[in-house]
Amino acid sequence: MNEQDAMSLRVRLMFATSGPLAYVSVLDLGRLWERALRRAAMPLRYSQGFNPRPKMQFAAPLPTGCGSEVEWLDIWLTEPREPAAIKVALADKCPPDLRVRDITLVPEDAPALSEQMESVTYHVLLRDVDVAEVRAACAMLLEAESICRAKRGRRRYQHYDLRQLIEMLNVAPAPEPWTVALEMRLKAQAGATGRPDEVLNALGLADVPRRCTRTGLLLKTGTEGTSP
Repeated sequence: MNEQDAMSLRVRLMFATSGPLAYVSVLDLGRLWERALRRAAMPLRYSQGFNPRPKMQFAAPLPTGCGSEVEWLDIWLTEPREPAAIKVALADKCPPDLRVRDITLVPEDAPALSEQMESVTYHVLLRDVDVAEVRAACAMLLEAESICRAKRGRRRYQHYDLRQLIEMLNVAPAPEPWTVALEMRLKAQAGATGRPDEVLNALGLADVPRRCTRTGLLLKTGTEGTSP
């Protein structure tokens, strides 16, 4: 650990979610973390104003119904803490479906995680579909020059090109009870974020039984978080 990191009060938590937490909103996930950090007696830094909140930043909100093997959360403290000590303090304070994988110190003046995001990877298990058919659908989608989609904005629907958000699709057989494993790498930048459910919809697989897991986050700096 260098001198700058040793003095940093900004802490990066890498964690995984599973089970019911796949259906928790980012706001509720923030509340779960706030409760766990308070129970661990972390000296959290709070915002100013009438409703002070702990200073925390997630890398990217999870799509509803999607679990994750790797997520990042930055928190700010008022007193320095060693990563190992933080991990020990949190050991029995998190819900069973929230697992801390790693803790590091980062420079306090580093850009927000959301500003550093470049892309994310997903592992999607599908059932009752044929590998060859899904592979053919993916090939057609990747060959398309554009795929126009609409999303709801603050006041009206906005159109975007889904094809420009898809960096990689890979199809393979899956173990029972699933039949297909679909790997996706999608852009995750401000104003240009791909969603796995939109890709499945474009493939004609919106109603197919599935289990979606986020497996990796990639920052513009080249820093990567991936599942073990």
